[in-house]
Amino acid sequence: MLGKTNDTENAKSVISSDMKIKGKISADGDLVLLGSVVGDIKCHSLSVENTGTLKGNIDADVVTVSGKCDGQVSGDIISIKSSGKITGEVFYENISIEEGAVVEAQVGKRSRENKIK
Repeated sequence: MLGKTNDTENAKSVISSDMKIKGKISADGDLVLLGSVVGDIKCHSLSVENTGTLKGNIDADVVTVSGKCDGQVSGDIISIKSSGKITGEVFYENISIEEGAVVEAQVGKRSRENKIK
């Protein structure tokens, strides 16, 4: 299911667990990733759920990772849950990493230079 929820105040687009997408994704609102994406994602808020996998770059204000990400993750607020795994680079303003999370990445403060274009 790719679409928006009925709540217009906090509209979320969902990439369901049976979907595999290749290419760039851009959204003005929130995105929930349950499936697989190969490509870059730019949005306000991204939640990579336990079943979600991303091979590409993320540029979002808020990023929550419970699944797997391989690439550059850039966000104002990044939260890596205990089941989350990130390889590559992480650039943040605020970050939280739960016990059990796997971060095999270069980690540093976010700047204009490391925002995805």
